[in-house]
Amino acid sequence: MKGLVRTALIGLIALGLVASLELPANAAATKVIKLGCAISFTGGKSRSGKLYRDAYDMAVEQVNKKGGVKVGSDTYMFKIVYYDDKSDPTESSRLVEKLITQDKVNFLLGPYSSGITIPDSLVAQRYEIPMIEGGGASGKIFSRGNKYIFGTLPPAGQYFKSTLEMLKTFTPAPKTVAILYSDDKFDLSVAKGTKALAEQMGMKVVLYEKYAEGATDFNSILTKLKAMKADVMLVAGHTEESLNVTQQAKELNVCPKLISMTVGPSEADFRKSLGKDAEYIFGVASWSTQMNFKGYLFKDTQEFVKLFKAKFGYDPDYHNASGIADVAVFKDAIERAGSLNPEKVRDAIAATSLATIYGHVEFNPNGQIKGTSVVLQIQGGKIYQVYPEGTKKPRYPFPCWKER
Repeated sequence: MKGLVRTALIGLIALGLVASLELPANAAATKVIKLGCAISFTGGKSRSGKLYRDAYDMAVEQVNKKGGVKVGSDTYMFKIVYYDDKSDPTESSRLVEKLITQDKVNFLLGPYSSGITIPDSLVAQRYEIPMIEGGGASGKIFSRGNKYIFGTLPPAGQYFKSTLEMLKTFTPAPKTVAILYSDDKFDLSVAKGTKALAEQMGMKVVLYEKYAEGATDFNSILTKLKAMKADVMLVAGHTEESLNVTQQAKELNVCPKLISMTVGPSEADFRKSLGKDAEYIFGVASWSTQMNFKGYLFKDTQEFVKLFKAKFGYDPDYHNASGIADVAVFKDAIERAGSLNPEKVRDAIAATSLATIYGHVEFNPNGQIKGTSVVLQIQGGKIYQVYPEGTKKPRYPFPCWKER
């Protein structure tokens, strides 16, 4: 009898350890597919890096909870092996190589930012290990003939296309545009594409100004913009830069008719940090919580939004949804390939046609997702899709800071 109790206790202890790893109760015999990920826990990209980690973790938990990944007659559980890349591209590529050569991961999840994704993707290519990433959109990632990189953000050069199209619907339509952009790879692509699109649509780009990535002082650029009386200010940067631009625009009373930013407005943390000063600011995104797509890991978008907010205490944005799609594509591709062979899984990823909470996922021949961005605006402390076919109408023009 004592032997039976002892055996039961050992079993319970084992089950407790397994639960802590979020693996099923029979994990001792469970086969594991390791997904390697070097991403920013610290440094300048850590704020957005956390959005991807939350998404990856939730997606993997959901896959395992629903029975794992079927490969032929075998069942596998996903497990993520993380490293902190410290927001450093060189460190990140070194860690990706370590994940492949020492940790022996099967496949790779991407980091955050185009500047880090580029060197990481080259490591994936050298070792011929598929990487799916949702945090880099620069054309430079997908223009090198690298058949092992797949991305779930739309082309950076098209990010502001929907915003410019929306501007043409206003009466009177704004005529002059100022483009501020970081020297980050992603933002360079955004700025170049936006300038060309604006000029094609008949708008005059009166200011096209680059600033150093991670800059904190925008007084000089904003003073110049104010003197030029640009109708529209478009900012291609990252969250910390977007926060500083907004705060300093208020201090200098810089009041274009519309302010839009690539990164920041869609994030709950951005709105919380700025409070009422975030009102009326526009953003662009490949996804919004007002959408409702049939899901793969979740029933649909709305179920995902509800579960995500309950788990993490903040509203998901497109970074989170993109990260969920990355894991979903891996599960689907591995099961269709019926193999863990990197080449067979790569081919299956390339042939993906999958309904997810992020929308339909299908890749262009260069590995970047087929899709575009929508326009968002902060109204009443929340973020709404306002174009095209938004749940709210865009509020335009932007009321000056002193008139609020």
